[in-house]
Amino acid sequence: MQSHILDTGISVVYEPQSCSAVVDIIVIHGLKGHPYKTWTHTPKPPSKPTSETRSWVETSEFGKEGKRDLIRRAVSRLSWKSGDKTALRIPADASTLDVREENDAKDTTVFWPADLLPAECPGARILTYGYDSKITKYMKGSTNKNSILSHSRDLLFSLCRERTLDRPLIFIAHSLGGIIVKDMLAKSASSTEAKLRNVVKSSAAVIFLGTPHRGSPDLAALGEWARYAVSTLRMETTSAILDALGLKTTDLERVQESFSEVWQKYDFRVKTFQEGLGLTGINLGVLGNKVVPDYSSLIGDHREHAETMQASHLDMCRFSGPNDPNYRKIAGELRSVHLAIARIPTVPNDAGGSGLDEADKACIQSLWYPSINCRRQSLGNPTEHTCNWLFNHNVYQNWLNSRNRLKHHGLLWLKGKPGAGKSTLMKEAFRRAAQEQEKSGYDTAAFFFSAKGHELEHSPVGLFRSLLHQLLPKHWVTLQHLKQMWEKVEWDQDQLRGNTWQKEELQSLFESMFTTQPAAKKTLIFIDALDECDAESIRPQAYFWRRITKLAHDAGVHLNVCLSSRHFPSVTVSDCPEIFVEHHNSHDIATYVEQRFELGIAAQEPQWEYLRDSILDKSAGVFLWAVLVVDEMLRSWDDGKDLRYLLKQMDVLPEALETLFAQLFTGLGPEVRELTMRLFQWAILAAKPLRLYEWHHVLAFIRQPAPSSLREWRVSDNFTKTDNQLERQIRSISKGLVEVKKTMAEEPQDHNIETMSVFAGAGSLNQDQGETRIIQVIHESVREFFLRGDGFSLLDPSLKSQTIGRGHLSIMATCLDYLDIPELDALVQAR
Repeated sequence: MQSHILDTGISVVYEPQSCSAVVDIIVIHGLKGHPYKTWTHTPKPPSKPTSETRSWVETSEFGKEGKRDLIRRAVSRLSWKSGDKTALRIPADASTLDVREENDAKDTTVFWPADLLPAECPGARILTYGYDSKITKYMKGSTNKNSILSHSRDLLFSLCRERTLDRPLIFIAHSLGGIIVKDMLAKSASSTEAKLRNVVKSSAAVIFLGTPHRGSPDLAALGEWARYAVSTLRMETTSAILDALGLKTTDLERVQESFSEVWQKYDFRVKTFQEGLGLTGINLGVLGNKVVPDYSSLIGDHREHAETMQASHLDMCRFSGPNDPNYRKIAGELRSVHLAIARIPTVPNDAGGSGLDEADKACIQSLWYPSINCRRQSLGNPTEHTCNWLFNHNVYQNWLNSRNRLKHHGLLWLKGKPGAGKSTLMKEAFRRAAQEQEKSGYDTAAFFFSAKGHELEHSPVGLFRSLLHQLLPKHWVTLQHLKQMWEKVEWDQDQLRGNTWQKEELQSLFESMFTTQPAAKKTLIFIDALDECDAESIRPQAYFWRRITKLAHDAGVHLNVCLSSRHFPSVTVSDCPEIFVEHHNSHDIATYVEQRFELGIAAQEPQWEYLRDSILDKSAGVFLWAVLVVDEMLRSWDDGKDLRYLLKQMDVLPEALETLFAQLFTGLGPEVRELTMRLFQWAILAAKPLRLYEWHHVLAFIRQPAPSSLREWRVSDNFTKTDNQLERQIRSISKGLVEVKKTMAEEPQDHNIETMSVFAGAGSLNQDQGETRIIQVIHESVREFFLRGDGFSLLDPSLKSQTIGRGHLSIMATCLDYLDIPELDALVQAR
């Protein structure tokens, strides 16, 4: 195999024989690496007795040639020239390695990209890329002076020559190779040539192995020492890359900023592996440490899901076999991405047993885009013994098993507070449905909207491309219609094909699949986070799914669609049962908290159950809050904090929730922003929670200008005739962060909306009689966001540090406006 791999450029090490490749996997080595040797594991020969060895840096009795040979071999090992990695100490009376031991090991070497990876990703074409990053070539010739910028440009051009346009790409990069991949993707994104841009558009995943994103002083110092050593012997060297790694230039900072922008825009999958062990065997100070420190091998984005390999910087990219624990980690990541890309069966269920031809596959592939499964893949798996409540819920069972179809016509909607765990539930529901797919005889598909993702991840176009990509292989007739549309277009080879699909044609095609061309099988579709779809598309999407499920029902087709979203934006659709997640997830939250505590704190803190109960009491159905607080508690406990400090942590607003709340108020107009601020001032700063009926008048008088009388309010557009109408308005203005909740005691509910506040005490703050429902924030973290966070100043930057005082003044002004209405004058005169 080694003889077929070029030292520089791209070499193909595996290609599927029975079908066309669905993805290209490219592996890129690091500093002083090699496209074959870097990825090859060689069994270690027996170690020499330590009594016969001493550090090579202690050896001094060498002649001129001996010293030159010693330095050459030392630099070779310091620069990670492949081969035996254990013989870093040599016998004092020897100047060469035991050649017989090396020859014995050659028969059992493992070049995992060719020897192991095809079994995990049979549909992938696997390539290696080599580039000259040697610090010195001793007496063999000139040293390559290229910088990171030059190597990344070479990689981009090589890829464009060797790949098929639009074929997805997965990059595996070790050490410096990760920097080169990042810079290459940034160059692709900024290119004006469609063919070059197609590289980043087709990128599905990047896996970093010990990449020094923020430099590596130890790595640079080690290479610099070797470079200086051979320079003293008048051999040619290069320092361009070492300067960047040692933070002597701004290259790494520039590359990181550019890559962050590209990742944000294209949202491909990123996975980070860090080295867990330092280098040993040489008595140089830096080698007792990790070559790339943890702070540098992290990008700093939660989406990278960083984890550690139990290996040194050198060994983290070499695996002994398919059961090597480190290989299982990277193989699992690659298998997941490969399966997501290659999820196209060779035989469509309704195609009469005939397989898909190349045109069919190409047509389906035109629907694919790199971030098609990113959001779902980024979600963690649920905690053991959780989520079961949903699958036992009577409403869900009726929907799943098509019982009482006249009550739902195939549509179900899961709703919940922000952070209630809706997406995790949807992922688990889809997983279980897909698992039962063959046995139960139905088809499944899912899409997870993501407001922070690539444009296609929060648009109807991305939704329909994903669903059709999953379902068309099983709907052969509809596939032929799509292929006819596809073949009519004169494709530009320098243009990404999938970008030509329009929402209208995809939506129409999808509708025909279940109405004019009834499917033989039942189909389950899960659509998560509808509220994260483009704002102008949320309502049309809800109505579309209501309409198509009814049309399918009328056509005798079992199309079952499960939507999920927050309570806001509020969209009402007919005959659609709703399940409120926060009403049922308390047991799941308790299970999660108990399992996390039992892993550590429960064994040492006798009052851990009190901590658990306190968290459950304050969680109010917000699963994300419980997760964040538990993690912070465990971290604080390990830092030596006491129980009282841990309890205080529950009153601190987690940063992730603060960001989530802040996102809800972006893009508000001035008038809406002012009304929203006044609503939260009343909801949070009032002496006690106000009852729902009181909010009819509160909402009327916080609007500007305030009505001059109740009579004027009753004939205005802002009049709220019913409690239900009032509740919808409050939910809309507060973006779902304020809710209606019943108090414990039941009280009379026969008040007249127009006069009830008039007969209350001053400001309606001491009214103890009347309707039991009150208005309050959905969770205490919302209150913290406004009282101690940036909530009020976000809505009105001019408030700055005077948010609470100005809030009370605003409430007072509203009360004065209310006292000025003539209806109160008549009341005073009557008394």
